Amino acid sequence: MNNILNEISRQNPQAALEAPSQPLKFQRKQTLYHNGDPAQSVFRVRDGLIRITRMTPEGRILTVRHVMPGDFFGEEAFMDGRREEIAEALTNAHVEAIDPKLINHGDLMTITQSLSRQMQRLMDYEYHLQTGDLRQRVARYLISLSETPLAAENGDGHMVVSATHELIAEGTASTRESVSKIITELRSEGLIESGYRSIVLLQPDELDEISQGF
Repeated sequence: MNNILNEISRQNPQAALEAPSQPLKFQRKQTLYHNGDPAQSVFRVRDGLIRITRMTPEGRILTVRHVMPGDFFGEEAFMDGRREEIAEALTNAHVEAIDPKLINHGDLMTITQSLSRQMQRLMDYEYHLQTGDLRQRVARYLISLSETPLAAENGDGHMVVSATHELIAEGTASTRESVSKIITELRSEGLIESGYRSIVLLQPDELDEISQGF
């Protein structure tokens, strides 16, 4: 299965910038900025996971992309505009804020390369949302999240993803009720265990087969 979220780890995500930056710390579920806020800084994630979302006209939250360690985001600041999306910390996170007016040509190339990699991941993610039924999309999304800072290995060697049914619904363009039904099915089949804000991937290979429609 294509690695939707974590290909950046094979790059050089923490390349030094010449522009000065301001370190910021955010707690899990803390919002960094809202739609309509002034876009005054470009950001880079030092550690943790940031989610970019948008609100639909019907009031539903949809995940646009995940921002991994080393990724830049908040690119609206280059256009002296306002935020078009919402940025939220899915884990405790350390972020750098950078004044776009202080960015030189070399820094701009580094940021452009990061945004280009994210664009490829975004296209992969859009494919994920439009391919297969909800069971496939949920399995695919769980595997993808297991490759992010939202996941950690437990004492039995299984990956545990810190995710609610609501988060999965927003990441699969579905509803919480529909996702809960799929999670119940996967649990009854022995493929996962689920608890409070966590899902243990017991059979990742079988989940991968489901994600591919097998």
